[in-house]
Amino acid sequence: MAGFFLPGPRDAGAQERVVEIEVQGNRSVETQVILTQIQQQKGGAYSREKVSADVARIYKLGLFEDVEVERVGAAGGVKLVFKVVEKGPIDEIVIEGNKKVGEGKIREVLTVKTNAPADNRKLGESKERIKEIYSKEGFSATTVDTEVREKGGKRQLVFKINEVKAEVVRGIRFEGNTVFSDRKLKGIIRTKKKGILSFLTGSGKYRPEQIEQDIQLITYNYLNKGYMKVRVGQPKVEYNEQEKGLILTYYIDEGDPYRIGDIGFEGDILTTKEELQRKLHTMKGNLYSQKIMEEDLQKLTEFYGNQGYAFANINPQTSLHDDSKTADINFVIDQGRKVFIERINITGNTITRDKVIRRELKVVENSLYNEGLVRLSKRKLEQLGYFETVEVSTPRGSSDDKLVLNINVKEKPTGTFSVGAGFSSSESFLFTASVSKNNFLGLGISGSINAEISGRRQQFSFQVTDPYLFDTNWILQANGFRITSDFNDFRRKSFGGEVDLGRRIFDFSSFSIGYRIEDVKLDDFDLIVPEFFKQNADGLTSSLVFQFQRDTRNNPIITTKGLYSNLSVEYAGNGLGGDVDFLRVTANQRVYFPLWKNSVLKFQGRVGYIKSLSDEPVPLFERFFTGGINSLRGYEFRSVGPSVTIPDGITGKDEEFVYGGNKLLLFNLEYEFPIYDAAGFRGVVFVDAGNTFAEDEDLNPLKLRADAGAGIRWLSPFGPLRFEWGFPFKRKPGEKRSVFNFTIGSFF
Repeated sequence: MAGFFLPGPRDAGAQERVVEIEVQGNRSVETQVILTQIQQQKGGAYSREKVSADVARIYKLGLFEDVEVERVGAAGGVKLVFKVVEKGPIDEIVIEGNKKVGEGKIREVLTVKTNAPADNRKLGESKERIKEIYSKEGFSATTVDTEVREKGGKRQLVFKINEVKAEVVRGIRFEGNTVFSDRKLKGIIRTKKKGILSFLTGSGKYRPEQIEQDIQLITYNYLNKGYMKVRVGQPKVEYNEQEKGLILTYYIDEGDPYRIGDIGFEGDILTTKEELQRKLHTMKGNLYSQKIMEEDLQKLTEFYGNQGYAFANINPQTSLHDDSKTADINFVIDQGRKVFIERINITGNTITRDKVIRRELKVVENSLYNEGLVRLSKRKLEQLGYFETVEVSTPRGSSDDKLVLNINVKEKPTGTFSVGAGFSSSESFLFTASVSKNNFLGLGISGSINAEISGRRQQFSFQVTDPYLFDTNWILQANGFRITSDFNDFRRKSFGGEVDLGRRIFDFSSFSIGYRIEDVKLDDFDLIVPEFFKQNADGLTSSLVFQFQRDTRNNPIITTKGLYSNLSVEYAGNGLGGDVDFLRVTANQRVYFPLWKNSVLKFQGRVGYIKSLSDEPVPLFERFFTGGINSLRGYEFRSVGPSVTIPDGITGKDEEFVYGGNKLLLFNLEYEFPIYDAAGFRGVVFVDAGNTFAEDEDLNPLKLRADAGAGIRWLSPFGPLRFEWGFPFKRKPGEKRSVFNFTIGSFF
């Protein structure tokens, strides 16, 4: 009869007022203790829901076997009588199952006493204290259960202890599963058995607190397959003497799959029911999916939030029909009132200035709340790269039609100094050093100084960017560089820089115009370099660069979703004071698709075209080349493209000189997956295809060279490190079977 309502003289009660509240039946428990759990107020309107919640709270005290509520008619309203039946006192406490810890030591920590009712709170305290004793003795997987039983006319409270002497999980089993294989379920749960890599991943330990998460994860995956009545019990934990560890057995009652039946809407419908239905992926006849349901709820909530209804309550009520195995879903909508943003509070920024954060926000104070714009604001703050986390909350304001937008950020170090060394198959040894600051003085200005020295290259560069010049939407960027590169056939020296002025035109989109100047000298030519190219070896490039860029990536370094697009048009001519005349157009498109378990599929496409605007050919130092870690990873650096065969008078062999093309076509496809995310280790498999084409050749996709390979990436304290092995398809004479690539720099 727990929580039973005794009917009064009338049962309408909807507008009745409570004139008196009385407690009956308590003997050892003070009346005031019970009254503190009752939220139904004297003088307030009677609410059956509130009284039900009051009964539940009284039960949680752990002091009563039964609670009844009687509604009695009284002058001016009703009188509520809470009738309680106290639990009988505990006559005796019994300890069972303890072999490794003495009974006396256990009794010392018990907060439950005899001659008093079994208080749930004290029971919980006592069980935790027993577990602490066992944990200190190395038995942290020990479980403690309790039961109350009558024996010999006495009321006994029994602590049943299951001593488990190891934390190592040696095996995980499942019973009752037919929908998912054991292997699939082992991949779903967080608890793992001890394996070869456990010393790196920390897996293989038994953590009782993780078991509940495992149960929820298993249940969630079944719900996504339509099994709406699935039941996953607490796993049986046994110590296996032969395995020297724990064996966990999960018991699953799958039930039957249910399909979506009728879908309805009621309550506050801003538009038509048909339009709301079109926003959903939940469709009649499909298997029920909890994931899709949650996504649909988010879409509906955002739809109402975009209209200013920040506190809209959308409750999907589900009716199961066991005969047809269908589930009718009715979305009950309470839109509430339109809400305005009363104020915006920013906290956690000890370095970053408020204005740097506020200029990324798409909402302002006193504006109508818009869920989509709040989400967009959070995304733009995360994209800055200044913060580890960005948390947004919207508590109610000074009235029901106002809220406060709280933005709490956790800053991360934005200044780095790194020194690194390594080896590359194309550049021999490699030494790098850099100093960078991405949020100088908290103003959002970024700058860096870099040096790279290898067996074949020396590069020194700097870069400064102000993303909001004079607190406007204009962007200023400047860079300078000095580079010396020793290629197989010649040495290239260059010195120059670029200044760009850009402006945001849409969210995540901008255009810019810049001026680039570069003085290039080529010398130390190999004998195979044709005289034709030696005559165009040096020159000053003075050019204007027009760019359009769109960047929706969630993180510019470790990107898991979004896209990056760049279109660049460069004009160089004598009219700008340079020695070369050309028009170059390049386009780059990158797309990132997030997949399961924090893995990501990446695609990059690049196309380029350069045309000489004079009688001279496009100079060697401005042409397109492929091969190497940033293009075709199965081929050596700059080894793929148009070439000429030159007889070598010394060796007597013909040598090929790759002179590059004026057209470029390149594609990269990668699947990147975590190896040990906590330490920044990720794996990658890839396929590349591309080539360059000379002036007398058409840009022909059928003539692309291709390769495949794999590698390891590490987001180290020195920056992103890449170790990749490429294997070319249809090798030509002289090409290697595989190429190892190493570099320090960003992932694409």
